[in-house]
Amino acid sequence: MPFNITKKYNEADPRKLPDWQVAEIAEETMPTVDEWQDKLGLKKDEVIPMGKLCRLDFMKVIDRLKDRPDGKYIEVTAITPTPLGEGKTTTSMGLMEGLGKRGKNAGVVSGSPQGAQP
Repeated sequence: MPFNITKKYNEADPRKLPDWQVAEIAEETMPTVDEWQDKLGLKKDEVIPMGKLCRLDFMKVIDRLKDRPDGKYIEVTAITPTPLGEGKTTTSMGLMEGLGKRGKNAGVVSGSPQGAQP
């Protein structure tokens, strides 16, 4: 199930727009909770709606999938900080997108959002 990408979204240049405008344009085409649930194959009781977003009851998902073989796990770490960061998020997103392009079911869990203080 592909998501709708508008012409406005494709033509938006985040290098030239303020952050709030980029966020507004992205929100216009953001999939609904039901669309995500359908795309990810989640059951109704595994999704906890929270406005436009949702949380997942991972214990229910894990329990439902316990008889399936385990997937692969890639951990992205770094120890040499630079003024612009280390590139862990960029690397993780690139891996996820590349695996997805190859038809693999991939996802990313980021330990902390960009800009969060430890």
